[in-house]
Amino acid sequence: MDDMKLWFMEKEAVYSTLALFYRGSLSRGLKILRGTDLLEKLFKWENNLTVCRKAAIILGEINGNHLNPKYKEELLEDYQRLFIGPGHILAPMWESVYESKDRLIFGKSQLSVRKFYGEFGLGVSPKEPADHLAFELFFMARLCDVKMDDDLQNIVKALSAMEKFLKDHLCKWVPSWRDCVNSSAKTRFWIEFSNMTEGWIMDNLEEIKEIRRLVL
Repeated sequence: MDDMKLWFMEKEAVYSTLALFYRGSLSRGLKILRGTDLLEKLFKWENNLTVCRKAAIILGEINGNHLNPKYKEELLEDYQRLFIGPGHILAPMWESVYESKDRLIFGKSQLSVRKFYGEFGLGVSPKEPADHLAFELFFMARLCDVKMDDDLQNIVKALSAMEKFLKDHLCKWVPSWRDCVNSSAKTRFWIEFSNMTEGWIMDNLEEIKEIRRLVL
């Protein structure tokens, strides 16, 4: 049970940190990466070479730019250009954009995501698309916040929800979004960070499948 508790805590930490960056909280995100061993742990993530390699690159870049006063500004400018605009958004962070040729927000997927959130007592303002990448990653972090009171039912419920959300949502569209980032980003950070994000969610899905097989 202690191993399972640690597993959920580690996953929650990664999902929460990823979500911070995609929400645009770069100062807070960089502070976490510089002040914790999160990247070092991912660098040793033997289950997935993509996660290992990209974490190592990001760690090296962050450490190499520690005294660069313009580094955060460069990342923010690229964030704005890639994900916000103005004008044409190069790598939109809404799932709905990737489910049809029209590339519109507020599509079917955001309704499905909103319903999923509601089943766990969470909500997003009707004025905001619920299928933004930051929201989806924060939701995964929330699912990791499991009450570890020796109740196997809680663990199974959390794992089932995580597997379904990854299969039905994140793992479906993040690869296409990642391709957009890779082809349009000016900074190496966002290329490698998006690659690491994709590698993480794909690996997490396979991990959950294996754990559920062993637990059940």
